[in-house]
Amino acid sequence: MGKLDGKVAFITGAARGQGRAAALAMAREGADIACLDICHNLDGVLYDLSTKEDMEKTLAEITALGRKALAFYGDVRNYAEIKTAVDETIGALGKIDIMVNDAGIAGLGAAHELPEEEWDVMLDINLKGVWLGCKAVLPHMIGRQSGNIISYASVAGVKGLPFAVHYSCAKWGVIALTKTLAQELAPYKIRVNCIGPGTCDTGMVGGLAEIMGVDHAEAADELSSGHLISKIIPPEATAAAALWLASDDSQYVTGHNLMVDSGWSAT
Repeated sequence: MGKLDGKVAFITGAARGQGRAAALAMAREGADIACLDICHNLDGVLYDLSTKEDMEKTLAEITALGRKALAFYGDVRNYAEIKTAVDETIGALGKIDIMVNDAGIAGLGAAHELPEEEWDVMLDINLKGVWLGCKAVLPHMIGRQSGNIISYASVAGVKGLPFAVHYSCAKWGVIALTKTLAQELAPYKIRVNCIGPGTCDTGMVGGLAEIMGVDHAEAADELSSGHLISKIIPPEATAAAALWLASDDSQYVTGHNLMVDSGWSAT
């Protein structure tokens, strides 16, 4: 028996990184998975984003676990695209029990030097995109009087990180959204939580390495310098947190920001 037998999870940013890790962790515990990702590059994002090949790898790994997998190529800034994917998932798999808002980008720059385009794309993807994901799935969850929403915030959402003001502001917003929705949705038996990762070893670190002009290892070391017990966190660690929040093991937890940051927020 898996912890998520019979469940359906809808995961944004699922083509690679923490989204893929969460998808696989939930599939191993019995969930069918709907994956949404943009799988092409965007103006205002200074590194390469996921590809269709990344998505195909995610799907193959889910189906190899004996679970159903759906793929949607969409932009979390576009409500119509998310809503269509949500509706098609419900049509194909019957329901959505778990919504995971992982899609996100990173960037660097002094606050007074950031181009407006980089500010806008950061807030639109990392904060508005989370709200739109919730907005798309909540009528279904409210109607069922059941649901579980998990969003990815960051250590940047509790500390603030210099030279990442747009990223920090977006992640503080994700935590505020989580705590507010937890109160609004409790009467409908919908739990809402978020995860606060430290620096996780994903393609995002590779992208930041490009911006910094260093190799992946140097970027990983510098970006995780605030960690207390490890230099960088594997995506499987945040996936384990997402699985716990998605399961009945955390049935009394809502409105919580679960830090998986190697102690960074303690400093």
